[in-house]
Amino acid sequence: ADVRRHNRRRRDPGEMASKVTGQFAHMKNLAADFVRAKPNLFELAKQLPEYGVGARFARTRWEHRGAPDSYWTVSRMKPKPSGRAGRAWGTLTWKGEAKEGVRRIPGSMKAGIWRVLEEPKTTSGPKLSKPEPSEEAAEGQ
Repeated sequence: ADVRRHNRRRRDPGEMASKVTGQFAHMKNLAADFVRAKPNLFELAKQLPEYGVGARFARTRWEHRGAPDSYWTVSRMKPKPSGRAGRAWGTLTWKGEAKEGVRRIPGSMKAGIWRVLEEPKTTSGPKLSKPEPSEEAAEGQ
């Protein structure tokens, strides 16, 4: 028994826990980077600035079932460290009418039922327009 213990390589337990080596080295940051082909609300939100707070999310079936102007506006996110689960709160806008109060968003962890609604693109700065073609330019052609 003493021979086997003596031949074993001694390692610091703290060193082993902090280093990811061997066949699992490529998985070191996998939880933070992984997004499924059909993501849930949290996987979509972690790709947005401020973890999706202020963004609008709609369920994919709402548009097909006659509620195209329905969405959740996220006001608070509490994700788990994996980034794939957690709790989300927001305000519901149903068929264009905002409902009162902030509520927890149901079904936020269901995969494949959420989509991000794009915000209308606004440009900052002066409004630019093309000059009207002058008569002289039209005559020259």
